[in-house]
Amino acid sequence: MPSSKALLFLAAGSVMHGLAGELDIRRMGQLKEKMPITFWTFLLAALAIAGIPGFSGFFSKDEILWNAFSSPKGHTLLWLIGLITAGMTAFYMFRLCFMAFFGRFRGDHEVFHHAHESPPIMTIPMIVLAVLSVIGGYVGIPHVLGGHNYFHEFLSPVFKIYENLPHGEGSEKLELLLMALSVAVALFGIFLAFNLYLRNPELPKKLSEKWAKAYKILWNKYYVDEIYGFIFVEGSKGFGRILWHNFDEAVIDRTVNWIGSLMKVMGAGLRLFQTGFVRDYIVGILVGALILMLLIL
Repeated sequence: MPSSKALLFLAAGSVMHGLAGELDIRRMGQLKEKMPITFWTFLLAALAIAGIPGFSGFFSKDEILWNAFSSPKGHTLLWLIGLITAGMTAFYMFRLCFMAFFGRFRGDHEVFHHAHESPPIMTIPMIVLAVLSVIGGYVGIPHVLGGHNYFHEFLSPVFKIYENLPHGEGSEKLELLLMALSVAVALFGIFLAFNLYLRNPELPKKLSEKWAKAYKILWNKYYVDEIYGFIFVEGSKGFGRILWHNFDEAVIDRTVNWIGSLMKVMGAGLRLFQTGFVRDYIVGILVGALILMLLIL
């Protein structure tokens, strides 16, 4: 799974490089023919992260969902959340794939004319990660599929969970059922993305207009940034202003000004004796000596 995520980042950078820095997928499309290596490596990573059988992400996704359902600290609700998240992952990954590499190019045609595959220094690491996205999961084949989960058993002394997982014929059938269900949900997500962004590309716009409020909430990411800005950013600014006016100005500045005024008064008194003239200092010495003599006598 980490290899496929890393590959997705590199493939995204490759697309941006090939399109002279373009970042908006709504201004992409038809890049499959222009960037074949990037496309195929990206597709393999998308299949892996969507949890399609045979790819590395399938094994890790099954392990996560099965433990969320069957482990002593697991729960059906946790499994359901993971299942829905897996379907959403498959949907948005193939939404990205269909919008960037298929259909017609929706951006500047001059940019499309100059679009090109990335150099080997970028594509070779992508190919290596694509291979790992396919074969990387075979170090952890679940026992229910007849494999030997070396990675799980290697970490079991650390996490102390391997011996707590249910085994037996009933649990194996249940795990296979849940596995098939997760694959079906992932395939449904891919199918939904295909219908919305490749077969009927105008449908998302119609849906956004029909459910404008829901679309606005989703488009603004549930206003998480705005809520964060109001609570933390503006809250920190407000707290800073309180400290500025009520502590910095009222306490620190007044204390410093008071000390400065005190030093000014003391300096004015000392200035009467520290004139800088030698004759004044001689008179002071004579007067002091005379006072000492009188005191002694």
